[in-house]
This record gives sequence, C-alpha cells and structure tokens, in this order.
Amino acid sequence: AATPAIRVDVNLRALNAMGISPDQLRNALTAANVTAPQGFLSNGKTRMAVDATTALHDADDFASLVIASHNGTPVRLSDVAHVYAGTEDAYQAAWFRGKPAVLMYVYKKSDANVIATVDRVKAQLPPLRSFLQPGTELTPFFDGTPTIRASLREVQATLLISLAMVILTMALFLRRLAPTLIAAVAVPLSLAGAFVVMYILNYTLNNLTLLALVIAIGFVVDDAIVVIENIIRHIDDGMSRMQATLAGAREIGFTIISITASLIAVFIPLLFAGGITGMFMHEFAVTLVAAIVVSAAVSLTLTPALCGRFLGAHRVREARDRQPAKPHALDRFHAGMLRVYSRALNFSLRHALLFALTPLALIVATLYLFTVVKTGLFPQQDTGLIWGRANSSATVSFDESRQRLQRLTAMLLADPDVASVGARLGSSRQGTSGSFNIDLKTRAEGRKDNTFAVLARLSAKAAKYPDLNLRLRPVQDLPSAGGGGTSQGAQYQISLQGNDLASLQLWLPRLVAELKKNRMLRDVGSDVDEGGLRQNIVIDRDKAARLGISVGAVDGALYDAFGQRRVSTIYSDINQYQVVVNALPAQTATPDALNRIYVRSNSGKMIPITAFTRQEPSLAPSEITHENQYTTMDLSFNLAPGVSMGQALQIIQSTASNMRMPGDIKLNVGADFRRFQQSQSGMLWLVLAAVVTVYIVLGMLYESLIHPVTILSTLPAAGVGALLALWLTNTELSVVAQIALVLLIGIVKKNAIMMIDFALVAQREHGKNPLEAVREACLVRFRPIMMTTMVAILAALPIAIGLGEGSELRRPLGIALIGGLLISQSLTLLSTPALYVIFSCLAARRKAWSARRRERRAVRRRLTEAQVNG
Repeated sequence: AATPAIRVDVNLRALNAMGISPDQLRNALTAANVTAPQGFLSNGKTRMAVDATTALHDADDFASLVIASHNGTPVRLSDVAHVYAGTEDAYQAAWFRGKPAVLMYVYKKSDANVIATVDRVKAQLPPLRSFLQPGTELTPFFDGTPTIRASLREVQATLLISLAMVILTMALFLRRLAPTLIAAVAVPLSLAGAFVVMYILNYTLNNLTLLALVIAIGFVVDDAIVVIENIIRHIDDGMSRMQATLAGAREIGFTIISITASLIAVFIPLLFAGGITGMFMHEFAVTLVAAIVVSAAVSLTLTPALCGRFLGAHRVREARDRQPAKPHALDRFHAGMLRVYSRALNFSLRHALLFALTPLALIVATLYLFTVVKTGLFPQQDTGLIWGRANSSATVSFDESRQRLQRLTAMLLADPDVASVGARLGSSRQGTSGSFNIDLKTRAEGRKDNTFAVLARLSAKAAKYPDLNLRLRPVQDLPSAGGGGTSQGAQYQISLQGNDLASLQLWLPRLVAELKKNRMLRDVGSDVDEGGLRQNIVIDRDKAARLGISVGAVDGALYDAFGQRRVSTIYSDINQYQVVVNALPAQTATPDALNRIYVRSNSGKMIPITAFTRQEPSLAPSEITHENQYTTMDLSFNLAPGVSMGQALQIIQSTASNMRMPGDIKLNVGADFRRFQQSQSGMLWLVLAAVVTVYIVLGMLYESLIHPVTILSTLPAAGVGALLALWLTNTELSVVAQIALVLLIGIVKKNAIMMIDFALVAQREHGKNPLEAVREACLVRFRPIMMTTMVAILAALPIAIGLGEGSELRRPLGIALIGGLLISQSLTLLSTPALYVIFSCLAARRKAWSARRRERRAVRRRLTEAQVNG
C-alpha cells in the first residue's frame, strides 16, 4: 500500500553502546549516497566525464556502509541497525479480496471522457502484466464505467421505445400511412441536425445529451403534426392536394415560428445558468435547441413538399358520392371527445370570468406544493459501488487496527452480492482508520438487491463489531446527494466553526447526540476523537543550555528514532526510492523507549535525554482543522430511506437552533448542501428568467402586451401538475425535475399559441368577434392539440417508467413532464379561451375609451380654434 523504500531500523541500545548519536548516523547515510556530477576531464580535443561510485543502490550496499569507528574498529550500519527492503510508510497496509495488495487509483482529467479514459487504461494492462513476478496479479477494481455503459444502453433503448410509441400514436390519430411517415421523417432529420451540432461543439453521447434526444422526439414531431393536420383538414374539406398544401402551410407558418422561437427562448437562461444547475443543463439545452431548430426548418420546407406530393383525400371523403362508409371507431371516439369538449367549452365561455381566475388559483396551489414536495440535488443512483470508512479509537495501535480491519473485510466479502473489496489502512503512525472500496456484483452475475439494500445490510452486519465504527455511502456518478461524500465515510457533512477549541469540543458531541435521536438521520458521527494518547517531553532549557545541547538536536534525535525520517534518495533507471530511518519497532513500544535516546552535546559527550527533560502523559486530539481562520469540527451523516436533503437540512438547523449554542459557534453546511441551496434558490430565478424571455419573444411576434399573457397563463397548471406528480410518487424536486419544469414552459404554451393564432386570423380576416373566433379555434385545433400532447406524454412515458440501469436519474424528469402535461391539458383547454375573451373585451373597451378620449380632445381643439378665429 506504500512506496518501496530501504528501511533502516536502528537498535538504540547498540547505537548508544557504540557512542554514536542519531544525527551522526543520519549524516553518515546522507553523505555516503551522493548522486551529484563530479565534472569532466578535457585536453582541448576530447572531453571525458568523471564518475565516482558515490551512489548506493540497495539494502546490502547500505548495510555494509561504515558509519563510524569505535575503539579503532569500523562500525558498519548492520552493526547498529536492521537494514532491509520495505515500504516508505510502515503504518500503511492494503488488501484486495483479503490478500495483501497495492491499491492504485487512476483519476481522469476534468475534460476527459471517462469511458475512453478507462478503455485506454485497460488497454495498457496486458503489457504491464508481463513485467510482474509470478503470483502477482494486476486487477482493475472500483470501475464505475460498466454502470455508465449500461445506463447509456438503457437510454438508447428508451430512445427507440419513445420513437416507436410516437409513431404509433401518430398512426392511430392520422390512420393513414403517408402522413404518418411524413411526420416521422422529421425525427431522424432533427436528430441528425442535433448530432452535427454536438460534433461541432465536441459533445459526447452521454446521459444528458441522450436524454435531450429522447425528449426531442416529442418536440420535433409536434411541428410536423401541426402542419400535416392542417393540410389534411383542407384536403378533407374539398381542396386539391396542392391547394391544401399551400393554404395549410401558409396558415400555420407563423404558428410554427412562434412555437419554435418561444421554445428556444425558454432555454436561453439555461445556457447562461451558473453553478451545478448550469453545468448540468448546458449540454442538454444546446442539444435540444439544435433538434428543435432543425425540426422547425423541416416542418416549414420538407414536410409541406412531401404533403403536396403524397397526401390524398380520406377514403370516407372520397366515397361520399357513394353509400357513406361507416366511420372508424377512432373517428367516432374523436368525435365523441370533441362533443364533450364543445359542451365544456361553451360552459367555460359562459362563465369566462370564473375560468379566467383559474390561473391565479393554480399559482397559489403551485406555491403550496413547493412547500410540501421533497427537495434534493440529484437522485440517488444504483451504481453498484460503495465506499466506506471504519474508525478505531485513536488510542488503538496500528497492528490492532489491522487485525480489526481484516475481520471487517472478511465479513464484507462474505456477502453474496459483493464481488470484491479493496481495503486500505492508515496514512500515518496515528492512522487507525481504514477505507473500503466495495464492488457489487452486476445483475448478470446474480446480484438481487440494489446498492442501497446491500449497503443497509452491510451496515447492520458491521454493527456487530463494536470496536469499529463503519460508515458506508453509495458512490454516485454526479456530485449528487453526497456524490462527493466525506472523509468520515458518510454522504453528507456539516461543520461547527468557532474561535474556542474547548467550546467546540463541548458542543459538537452534544449536537451529535441530539441528531442521533432523529430516525431520519443515520450514521451520525464527527471527526473529533476523545483524544489520542500523547507523551509530552518537557525540556528544561536552562539545563540543556548548561550541558551544551540545542533544542534542534533534541528534535532531530526524536525524529530520527520515532518519525520515519527520510534521510536519502536512491535513483534507479525508472524510479526513485527513499531511505527511511526509524528505531526498531520493539524499542518503540512503550514510553520507556524515550529513556534510550542520547543527544551529543557541543563538547562531543553523549547525554541521555532524561538528564534535561521530564515526561508528561496526556490526551490530545489527533488533529485540529481550520477553515477561513476558524477552528472547524466536522459532523457527517447519512439519510434514512425516503428522506430528502431539504428535510435533513431543516432537521439539523432546527436542532442546532434549539440547543442555543454560544453565539461565536457557527453552523456551516458542507459542499453538497451548498450546491443544494444554490440549486433551490437559483430555480426560482431560472424559471422567472425563462418566463420573462418567452414573454419578450411573444410580445415581439404578436406586437401585443396582452396575448403573451394569455399564452403564459397555461404555465401555472403545468407547475401544479408537475409538483403534484412528484409529491404523489414521493419523488424529490431535484435538478433533473427542475429541467422538467423549464421544459413544460416550452411545451404547454404550444396549445395556447395554436388556439390564439387561429382566433386572431378569424377575427382579422373573417370579421368574427372574439367569442366566436376563439370557440372555432379551440374546436378546430382540438385534434392537433390532443395529438401533440399525447406524443409528448408517450415520449416521456418510457423515461418515467424506466427500470434499467441509471433510470433513477431520469425518472423525475419523466414523472414531472407527464404530470404537468396531463393537468395543463385538462385545465388550459378551458381557461385559455376564457382569458382570451376577457382580455379581448378589456382591449376593446380600452380601445373604445381611447377613441372617445381622442374624439373629445379633437372636439376641444376645434372649439378652441373656432374661438380664436371668431
């Protein structure tokens, strides 16, 4: 587990008997191993390097080294020390599957692709194995890429399933092969355009970009559906194929532009969002926008062209001169839905004011749901990897800690769902804590339980080992709910900061005790130990000065004996190794070992350290942490199943507040909680920015301040639906669910745009009043609205149901989308026309009032002119 080195374990008794001080031995080792260049010989014509054998290379070279003389006899290093090839740090150990091992961790660069990096690393393993000695194995472990690969395969399968469901939906609504295929053409072309943009921007096919493509399927066919349905309507009304294509495309062109422009506007704030939300959403937004732009171009050009070439009249229409054909069951179903909707629409228009107030009630409901829905950063993923830390008391020796850790490792390996365990112990002489890298078997290898169930089972088994405190956490691909984890092994961390160490040592254990009482938190613990054993050596400086001994000499002697001092470096062809000096382990077992330390005085005499020091045993913390100049003590914990980050943060803050800690002690949340707070506070501004951007774009397109408000009135219903779906399914409002909220802003307003565009044309070109115009618009656009909504729902359905690898990350997006679409579809088909009528009446009254005001001004102006002229 540590770097190879030459170990020099000094026999303090032999060293003292020879009259050799620790610093004399150290200086001899340093002076005997020299690697500096010696220079050159030159006679004017040639030059020759001078190379003396001043470097030592192995343990035998050092063992035979003469370090001093005693009574005229040379003293070799082997006479006073045990010299051997060992490890640089004697207080580290590691095991893999219960066998001694060296654990090497490989980390990718921040801009590197993880799968490509792992593939390249694994490609180098066969050549490396050829250099290993027989019996030595080189085994990859703790590799998260199998889960990532499986997740990518699942998203690809979801993409195909969504595509199939979308095409099937169009076929059921259109019931003709030609329009179904024409609409389906938009999908591969739009995805191809997105791939081109991804290639130019050097994006990779990852969970985010693939998820964007899955969602894009529901978007990109919408434009084509609207165009095709409008053309079919004209064909069925008796127009020729070419006339219907030209008229239908002309009528719907502005609608497509409005839908696309406003949809792109939704994602503009995402492109500039900062923090974890911006990092997560950027590639998603760019990929989706690319697909949407290509889809709009296809719908305005290729789709009408294909319609003009291949669409024909419906067979029922063609047969109207003969005996009428019996309507298809789907036609009867659609006609029945239209009749029901027509009656509901008439009712809403008769009570327009009541339905116009619906968005206000929905805004209140949305705000309430925000307070009851669980909140988090990212969903927990079943990666099949678990990381943990086991701590012993600071007073336990390294050897005892090693035995305890080996017993715990054996217990972990005995679990039927565990494939391998890499364990590592210690990083210093005080290192009594060990870490675990636990690989679970894959589903194909027979693993039955998910990562979280295995973790709970292992934690329960570890509770039977009272001499070790084991904390486990699932490893996450994202900096999610504890994705980074803590040094104590738990997922989440908070800290207490203050100026007084004693005060922190008093209050942190109290806070830990209070939090342990709450069943919503698990594995609550802190980094504060009761204090490691410490042997303080108090120097009598006056006496040391009289004896001619400096404090630096005392420090050097103690470090040489007990500190694993690196005194020299050995250079090989491919590496370098340290020479480490320490006293024999048998002579450093008790405080009595300090009595064997001698220090050379200025006069050359060897003085025992006991002649000018005294020893005082005590207890003291192993380490004291500072952050921003404050003394800091950390508290870590895991969450019980079903508990969100928002709930945990509220519990901790209320518990700390109720304890009434001193004012100089401050509660500071960890990195994951800071990201969580930033994502929650940023979500409001993100949604607000998206709404404002869409309003500005719609205002420019419609040259109106009122119609954009009517269109945006669909948003509260979508918000209620999304949050209600999350609440009913016990799903957290995470960054992934926030993406769904932003997407809904772009999706649900399509319905309003299609209705309002038609109504405005009916008023402008056919002279209808607002009530007649919007009623006709709702009935005519009912079919495409139903089609586009069903397509979007079915595109998101595989994401919401997802059961494969990585589905935990995607599921909140699908749930929120479906919930928002269902509620919005149910309510806005009635509230939007009511609002249109109310706003149109208000606009007409305002226009009439403005006209009367202008007329009165004109009359007053004429009277004034008449009086002046008279």
